Amino acid sequence: MKKIFLVLIAATLLISCSEDFLDRQPEDALSPASFYKNPAEMKTGLVGVYKVLQSIYNQGDLPLIPELMSDDGKDRFRTDVWQTFKKTNGNSQSGIWTNNYKMIANANSLIEIMDKYQAKDASEEKTIMAFKAEASFLRALGYFNLVRIYGAVPLVSSSFPDLSKAFGIGRTPADEIYTKQIIPDLEFAVANCLKKTELKGEEARASKGAALTMLGKVHLTMNNHAKAAEVLKRLVVDNEAGNYSLLANYPDVFLATNKFHAESIFEVNFNVTAGQPSYWFRWVNNDVGLIWGVAGASNLLVEHNLMREFVNTGETVRYKTTIDSGYIASSTIPIQAWVIKHSPAPAQLKAYNNTGTDNNYVITRYADALLMYAEALMVTGKATEALTYVNQVRVRAKVPALTAAQLNIDAILHERRMELAFEGHRYFDLVRTGKAVSVLTKAIMTPIDYDTNIAISGPIPEEQLILPIPVGEIEKDQTLPQNPGY
Repeated sequence: MKKIFLVLIAATLLISCSEDFLDRQPEDALSPASFYKNPAEMKTGLVGVYKVLQSIYNQGDLPLIPELMSDDGKDRFRTDVWQTFKKTNGNSQSGIWTNNYKMIANANSLIEIMDKYQAKDASEEKTIMAFKAEASFLRALGYFNLVRIYGAVPLVSSSFPDLSKAFGIGRTPADEIYTKQIIPDLEFAVANCLKKTELKGEEARASKGAALTMLGKVHLTMNNHAKAAEVLKRLVVDNEAGNYSLLANYPDVFLATNKFHAESIFEVNFNVTAGQPSYWFRWVNNDVGLIWGVAGASNLLVEHNLMREFVNTGETVRYKTTIDSGYIASSTIPIQAWVIKHSPAPAQLKAYNNTGTDNNYVITRYADALLMYAEALMVTGKATEALTYVNQVRVRAKVPALTAAQLNIDAILHERRMELAFEGHRYFDLVRTGKAVSVLTKAIMTPIDYDTNIAISGPIPEEQLILPIPVGEIEKDQTLPQNPGY
């Protein structure tokens, strides 16, 4: 646990920032508390909290592992422990743990500093409250990531200047973390974050819309559909956070040059010029990498059952935008499909391998919110009303509208899969709806096209749905028992 909390007393000062929030290059450790004496300096500290997102949502760990554990992604031979659910305690992915706790620790320290600050006037008070709301949003996001990946984890809501007190906390049940930390943080963020329209030039900051969307997702994850519908109605119907809308052309959503558009709710900004490149593409183009000489291959390919679902349901637009068939006429290598969302064109891969890209990682967008709202309405007995929002998404994708008789949880999950494939939602959707064991077991045990290797002989174990606690953390703190089965 020590490495999690060292950041709280780190003495490294943040690098000076430009006026543009998106192009700042801070370290991801906060300065001593004495540094923060006015809103401008606190904003510098806030950038340090955001900075950790570029580690959490870059190549590997959090973006990669849930995709491999879903029925969308695979390794080349379908033998990876993530896909076959044969993880051991050595497969904990400590980077997910460490980086999310680093963001939480930075947020804790900054929130404590802002709580002690006396604003000079109402305008300054609003600014400080917005900064605190954004830090609260990021702390909630960190815990949301952790509990969905590891289950019960230590709940740390304050800084630890005395590191000896950072041990012995133990693991707090996930439900308690939701009710005591995640939901209150997000409710505070909803009340105090600025609207997207108030963040011109700084759209990478968490807005009121981002807080509402994440709060709705949390309530869905807790199976509180009525509360999820109530929260998401404020975003979708009441326009409480401003006007969001679907882009007319689905492929435009994922253009590197089209950041923070009308459909974007919260995305992690990457900027090569500012020294903040994304290398996510390295992990999603294995086979093309063999052709174009891109390093970092052998990580994430496309399951053929996903390709079949795209084809069998007439999904031309979303299919061609999401994945490449893998076919290269001049190649003698048997190529499989790869992910092209948020990825450079094949001919550009080798060049970008050296520099990285400006492609942002989109955590939430309006189509996700519409489908979550539809799901919450449907489960609470309002299928006809829910249909409106599902069909908004389908019509944009140029597939036929559904009827009320066709709308059920499987239809919603299909729609989310087609719309949001490889955006970090599929695995968590299956887990929260109780479908993970049955759907994933069937996917692993059903040979389709090139995917003929069957690596399991029965249902995947329930305990494999979460990751083991990193062994290094348990060795340092004996109050952290390992998850069952590891």
